Amino acid sequence: MVTYAELIGRKRESTPSYDEEKVMLYALGVGLGLDPLDEQQLEFVTESALQVLPSFATVAAWDIGFTLELGIEWSKLIHAAQHIETFAPMPARAQLRTTTRTLAAFKKRAGTFIVNETDVFDQQTDNRLARLESVSLARDFFVEGTPEGSPPKRHAHPQRPADKIVSIETSPQVALIYRLLGGRSDIHSSPRAARAQGFDGPIIHGLSTWGHACHALLRSECGYDSTRMKSFSARFSAPVYPGERLAVSIWRADKEAFFEVTSESRDVVVLSEGHTCVAPP
Repeated sequence: MVTYAELIGRKRESTPSYDEEKVMLYALGVGLGLDPLDEQQLEFVTESALQVLPSFATVAAWDIGFTLELGIEWSKLIHAAQHIETFAPMPARAQLRTTTRTLAAFKKRAGTFIVNETDVFDQQTDNRLARLESVSLARDFFVEGTPEGSPPKRHAHPQRPADKIVSIETSPQVALIYRLLGGRSDIHSSPRAARAQGFDGPIIHGLSTWGHACHALLRSECGYDSTRMKSFSARFSAPVYPGERLAVSIWRADKEAFFEVTSESRDVVVLSEGHTCVAPP
């Protein structure tokens, strides 16, 4: 059994790679291409002048094994929040070098919050591309000596009406598409398995919902220019069902924007504490 000191000191390096097909599959998995007449969306899902969503780094550097090797059951691992800071555009294809480390852990009655950080580099050029920070709740998993508490909240939107509300569609097939990127849990594809976990049916992956929100902010605040988005983060508040329409409320403040995402049909907040930093055009 790992000790708290060993948990915080854990680190692993890896060299994942990806190509244009994975970039385009990811874009389809977060809602790009739903409008086949929108040429700006098509830049993310076709080979000609292929753009890469900043949020793609979460898939390119994904290493679920780093957490599961602690003895945590995948079905009991809940993604709670995700942050990304970008330093350079993700290439359309690359061999990466990543370093993942555990930054913090917090004990709760239900289990343990684990905070991991991943630095992402282009192995060929040694350019630093991104830094990721993920927060996960490992239910029924405890490490002796872990302090009680919760990860600090990153952002709260201003207490005033939103400056803008945009809608974004999700495809009925989106969870079946996104699972091809690696998230093969049955709750995203099997009605029976999803209902056994208390859901009405299969749910969208949390990072797919997060990617849909990235798409919405990229469209609204960056004019689909992926080089302008310098950071993006949100906390996962509730699941989303494939086919739901999402309302993204946006509060603008100089070179940043705060946001919150709600299911229009259920009036439930699905992403909270949303925030992005945007460079001028």
